[in-house]
Amino acid sequence: MNAKVQENCTEKYGSPPAERVVTLDTGFIFFNLCANISDFITTFNFTDSNGDVRGACLITAQSTRPLPLLVWLHPAMFPTSSISLTGLLEQANKANLTGTSDGPLGYHILMPYGRSTTHIYPPPADQGIGWDNWYRNYNRSDPALNVDVQAIDYSINKVLTTQSNDYQIDKSRVFLSGWSNGAAMAVIYALNTPGIAAAAVYSPPDPYRDYNDLCAQDPYPTDFTPILLLYNRCDVINICVTGANFIEDLNNRYCDLTAEIVIIDSDLQRTSECDKSCTAEFGIGLLRHTRWPSSCNDDILFDFFRKHPLVEYSFKNQHK
Repeated sequence: MNAKVQENCTEKYGSPPAERVVTLDTGFIFFNLCANISDFITTFNFTDSNGDVRGACLITAQSTRPLPLLVWLHPAMFPTSSISLTGLLEQANKANLTGTSDGPLGYHILMPYGRSTTHIYPPPADQGIGWDNWYRNYNRSDPALNVDVQAIDYSINKVLTTQSNDYQIDKSRVFLSGWSNGAAMAVIYALNTPGIAAAAVYSPPDPYRDYNDLCAQDPYPTDFTPILLLYNRCDVINICVTGANFIEDLNNRYCDLTAEIVIIDSDLQRTSECDKSCTAEFGIGLLRHTRWPSSCNDDILFDFFRKHPLVEYSFKNQHK
């Protein structure tokens, strides 16, 4: 790393905080993008320490019993409504995330909104709505805490601490998922937040040594939350390869951490290796990256959740 790069990097947290920008997709942040997704929606707003209004929506399944909470983070450039492309909405009232024979069936979905900022991605994804997983400040006692972390903390705590007649949360099963940039944010958030049971995500860049990140760092999680990364064999800008390296590095460094990778081929069947030739920003890798493999939800993502409930609930009041 040269002197100029070192000057632009923070000593402890990698890249400096992402810069706010105004782009064509910025307007998505100011609309209730969940309004047409479900009849059972709760929305709430929060002003972060930058003075920006942040929002989130909660989609509740119909059940008289406590259900798991799935926190889903949208990809860069695409709003929360992109969850309609995943199959997660259709399964929210019938999937079993508990692994027990008597259920209950279903899960609630919490979707925080990202911000419009700069990203360390190739154009056009170099700016727009998304998540800052390059500024890795997860220190809740630091006033300079990453504001995306602050917003996600607020959203989860709001749901877990609100008394409601409409829903109940199984606090031992607060799970994270996400897509692309949102997946990377979900992984690094889970690895640095107590009280998260597990994270299972689709097609994330390495959250510590991201694409072209001049302030890359070795992973240093504060919490050994189980994580699973799902990739296409041919995925955009070689992230299957870099993701596999990330998982291998985590397992080598932290023997008590459960970190897994699943790779699927063009037929959405499991395979053992990444296609190392898929380094392009466009082409087949991008096409596969931008479609969510909904047929893998239950047997890969949900199965990982079923295996990893939280042994002892500890999120509540941790991050007020």
